[in-house]
Amino acid sequence: MAVAGRESAPLDGDGVLTSPRPDFTYSLAVHNSAAHLEVNVRAVAERLRVFESAEIVLVENGSTDRSLDIARNLAAELTRPGLQVRVDSVEKGLGHAHRRGLALAGGRHVLVMGVDIPFGFSDLDQWLEMQPRPALVLGSKSHPASRSATGTGRRLTSLAFRAARSALLGIGAADTQGSIIIDGDLAHRVEPQLRCTDYLVTTEIVAWAMHFGAVALEIPVDYPDAGRSTVSPIGDGMRMLRGMVALRRRLRHTAGALPVPAALEI
Repeated sequence: MAVAGRESAPLDGDGVLTSPRPDFTYSLAVHNSAAHLEVNVRAVAERLRVFESAEIVLVENGSTDRSLDIARNLAAELTRPGLQVRVDSVEKGLGHAHRRGLALAGGRHVLVMGVDIPFGFSDLDQWLEMQPRPALVLGSKSHPASRSATGTGRRLTSLAFRAARSALLGIGAADTQGSIIIDGDLAHRVEPQLRCTDYLVTTEIVAWAMHFGAVALEIPVDYPDAGRSTVSPIGDGMRMLRGMVALRRRLRHTAGALPVPAALEI
């Protein structure tokens, strides 16, 4: 099934016109991912054959293993007619990686997540069935229909973060820490506003997209192996709280602010 669309030409990260606009971009943050980078990127490259044209943007950030070299080798090997694989490197921080990924992404729609791809293609598969395409879709571990193996501690932390996010930012989404599929033009409008350098960046992307009028649609995902959380409920929690307060201030002081709509679930 090919996904058709307009043939406008995108700008690259330096504002230079490139090839006709891809239908879809996978923007993947890479950090010390040597163990699974190759197999996951090859799987994405194969899955993207569903599109007439697509791209994978790999943004390495602060790795101490061979992630960057592996990513460059994969880009050289996997780029083909209908698929471009691009690689960049930024300083350590998920926020740095996602900001650069959005800046480089040329697709009409962009999926943002880490290269560990914890949901497989359960988010993309549902998105492909949607007509029309929503501007903002969230792969949500907290969706009632999600198949998730998260433990009690992680669920309690998520509930606390959700409450703070709702109170401070007015975001009704149950989970802003999963995957994001965002309209490409909206992504380029959001990217210059981003300031967070850590895990809060995905919430920041959602907040700005909703600020500009998008409605967040949450979809269930398969999350069979949550693994051990590296988040500190106290240390990281306080940092996230401070980040949300700062984000709230920026949103309120940006001209043209729009009422923040509630998130939807399917």
